[in-house]
Amino acid sequence: MFSLDSQSFTLLALSALLFGQKVLADNLFVGCYADDETTFVNEVGGEGDPATVAACSTSCSTSEYAYAAWRASDSSCFCSNDFPKGPQMSTGNGGHCTTSSNFDVRVTSTSFMLSQCVDSVTYNNDGFNPFVVVNPKDCFRNCNGAYIGTYIENPQNGYYTCHCAANGLSDSGTEMTCGPTSYFIFYHTEAAKASGLTRRAAPSGVRRSLDDTEEIISRTHKQHCPLGLTACLVQSQDESYECLDTSTELESCGGCMYGQYGNTTAIAGQDCTNIGAALGASTCVQGQCIASSCRTGWKLVDGKCQKTTNRRALQSRSKYIRKARAT
Repeated sequence: MFSLDSQSFTLLALSALLFGQKVLADNLFVGCYADDETTFVNEVGGEGDPATVAACSTSCSTSEYAYAAWRASDSSCFCSNDFPKGPQMSTGNGGHCTTSSNFDVRVTSTSFMLSQCVDSVTYNNDGFNPFVVVNPKDCFRNCNGAYIGTYIENPQNGYYTCHCAANGLSDSGTEMTCGPTSYFIFYHTEAAKASGLTRRAAPSGVRRSLDDTEEIISRTHKQHCPLGLTACLVQSQDESYECLDTSTELESCGGCMYGQYGNTTAIAGQDCTNIGAALGASTCVQGQCIASSCRTGWKLVDGKCQKTTNRRALQSRSKYIRKARAT
């Protein structure tokens, strides 16, 4: 049993800065998974190339895939932008899945690092609440400004439960082999914080300002963002946009909040932080806002927060109206 705080990894952070190492945690292990025959179908390389799980992750990253999957039994490498569902998760740690024919799955690029897997977690009362995500990158994106993010398989819906921790965990249980019943604990190093990687804009891609009229015209006929991302206009900034994944973006869920660059008929998105959910209790899953708990005065109904009726106030108002009519 131990407590994780922002001082725990100071030496690691200093080492990364002193030796000029890249702060992004490329090749991040996020679990072992059985083959569902649909998620990891894009095989890369040939016989013996890539030769390691790290090389596999690098190959997938170079091809701009979010996830890499390494199968040790036949040294095969697969890339995907999709992530398997929770029931496919098996046991194993980075570099060694319990079943060698299962996939060792990696996130190709993130600002988080894996601490360990444990059997239980106790969170501080820092205002964050658990929420549902469809993959670890959704968890990382929503916890981007926090020190720690955890996730565990959610057997109720086949996805995952993510929980952010602003400054650390109150306590964590016994270390165990990563698997369906374990909590994956990810953390930001001080070096990542210092580099600005944890700022909200970082995971959204580059924010571009297009002031040149000719450039604007030419770009309207081109792909503005990498595959899977949408060019969303930035509030109060003419002709500026940022590349967002509107299927998971918390503040532009299902579409761009302030319009899509070069598309005046695009469907507007929703701000999942403004749906009546409690702080940290909302997420964007496949373009839909989902709440796990609601603010005072709201009630949770099928993942949505509905404003509750104040019966006492209505009764008082009705009584006042009847009295006024009587006079």
